[in-house]
Amino acid sequence: MIQLVFLKHGHIRINYEWIQSENPFADETLIFIHGIGLDMHTWEFVIPYLRKYYDIVTYDLRGHGKSDSGDEKGTVELLYKDFTFLLSELEIKSYHIVAQGFGGLIGVYHAAQEQKLSNQLRSLILLSVPFHYPKKLGSKVVRQRKELVEGQDNMLGMGKELIDKICYPPTKEKQAIIFNAYKKVSPTVYFNLFHTDDLPNATRNLQKIEKPILILSGSEDEVFPPELNSASLNFNVNVRYYTVPYASFLVQMDQPKITADWIHNFIEKQRMHQEQGAFHKDLTAELYTEIRGMLHEEDQHELEVNIMNGFGVSLNKQRILEGWGKRKAKQILVYLLLQHSSTRDELCDVFWPEVDLNNARNRLRVALHHLNHLLQTNSNTKFLVTEREHVYLQGNIKSDLVDHIEAIKAAQHITDLDKRARQYQEILSQITENPLPGLYEEWFLNKRYWIERKWGDMSIFLAERFEQRGMIKDAFYYMKVAYQYQSENYDVYQRLTALEEKLP
Repeated sequence: MIQLVFLKHGHIRINYEWIQSENPFADETLIFIHGIGLDMHTWEFVIPYLRKYYDIVTYDLRGHGKSDSGDEKGTVELLYKDFTFLLSELEIKSYHIVAQGFGGLIGVYHAAQEQKLSNQLRSLILLSVPFHYPKKLGSKVVRQRKELVEGQDNMLGMGKELIDKICYPPTKEKQAIIFNAYKKVSPTVYFNLFHTDDLPNATRNLQKIEKPILILSGSEDEVFPPELNSASLNFNVNVRYYTVPYASFLVQMDQPKITADWIHNFIEKQRMHQEQGAFHKDLTAELYTEIRGMLHEEDQHELEVNIMNGFGVSLNKQRILEGWGKRKAKQILVYLLLQHSSTRDELCDVFWPEVDLNNARNRLRVALHHLNHLLQTNSNTKFLVTEREHVYLQGNIKSDLVDHIEAIKAAQHITDLDKRARQYQEILSQITENPLPGLYEEWFLNKRYWIERKWGDMSIFLAERFEQRGMIKDAFYYMKVAYQYQSENYDVYQRLTALEEKLP
C-alpha cells in the first residue's frame, strides 16, 4: 500500500509518501532524506529492493517537490524540526535514516540530538555526504552555481550542467526525474541551504553520534569524490565506509540493487551485534580507538604503486619484486586502488567470472592471503583490510594512475579555459601506450577505454584552442592524438585532414 499525502506543519504543507513493506511482519522503517535541489522521486529506483524488508517513508524537504517553502529562511536546524515533526505525527518508533548529499546534514543533526531524547533511531546511512570541503573551493563552487541560474526562477539550468557529473550514466529516465526536481526549487531556497558554513557543525555532530553509521559514495562521483567521504572515518569509530562501483553522486539511481543490498546487510549486521550485547559494542569501540592511536604512533609507512609506465610496487622506497605474477595479486591490488573498496562477490565476478561462486570465493580467499603477505610491514600498519563481506585498501598509498585519473576529473571542472588548456597539456604529457599494461580482464579494458576517451576529448579541446589562435601545427598535433584514441569518430578524421591541408 502506498499513501501520498500532506502534513500541515505550522503554515506549510509537507508532502510525504508512506510505503508499506511487502513483509507483513516488518517492524522497522527506513526514512529517506533527499539531497538539496532534488525531491523524493530520486529514491524510486532503490525502494523496490528495500520494501521487501522495511516500511518506507519518503518526503519532500520544504521548498522542494510538492512541499511548501514557507517564509522562514531555510537552515539545517529548521529542516531538522520538520523531520522530527514528521516522526512525531506518523508515530514512527523504530527507524533508520537514509540521507543524501547536504540532506545528510539533517540526518546527522537529528542523530546527534536523538540520543539525548530516545532510543528509536537504529542506524544512520549517508550517501555522498561531505563532512569537509575546502572552504575556498567550496565558495567558488557556490559562486559558479549561482552564475548558472542568474536571472532564473528555478534551478533547472544548474541541473542541466550537473547531470553528467551526478549520474553514471545520465539516462533519459534519470534526467526526467532530476530535471523535474530542479524545476521546482527556487535559487533562494537552494542557496540558503547549499554552502559550506554548516560543515564544521556537521563534523562535530558526527563525532557525538553513538549509533552505527554507514557511508556510501560513488566511485565516479566528481561532485563529492570518495576521498571527501572516506575522511569521515577519522571522526567516528562507528563509521563504516564503502565505495559503490560504477556510480556517481546519486548512487541509489546508478546502482540501486548494490546500494539496497549494502544497506540491508549493514542493518542486519548491526542487529546481530546488538544481540551480542553491550560488551561487544564497548570492546569494538575501544579496540578501534586503541588501534587508531597505535597507528598514529607508528612511523608512517608508505606504499607506492606505479602502473602507467610498467607495474612496480615499493614499500618505504624498497621495491617488492616477487609474487605479483601469482594468484592475481597485481590485478586485485590495482582494482582496489581504483575502486577504493569492493565486496568479495564483486571481486569474484571480475576475476573469476567463469567459475561457480563457491569455487571463486575459495580462490579469492587464497589470493587475498597472498596479497596481504606481499604488503606486510614489520609494524601494526595494514594496507589491505579484508572483512567478511568487503575488501579495501587503507593507509598512505600513492599511485601514478590514481593521481592521473584524479587530475583528469579535476581539470574538467576548471572554468578558466586557458588554465584548463594548460592542465590538459600537462596531463597529456603523461600519456603512455597503455595506461593499464598487463591487465586484460574486461573491467580493466573498460577502464582503459574510459581513460583513452578522456585523452581524446582533451586533445580535441586543445586542437580547437590552437586552431582558433592560428597555431595550426599545434592544432594538427593534438588532433592527431585525438584520432589515435577516437579513430572511429569520422568527424575527428575530417578535422585532422583539414588541418593537415593547412600545414605550411
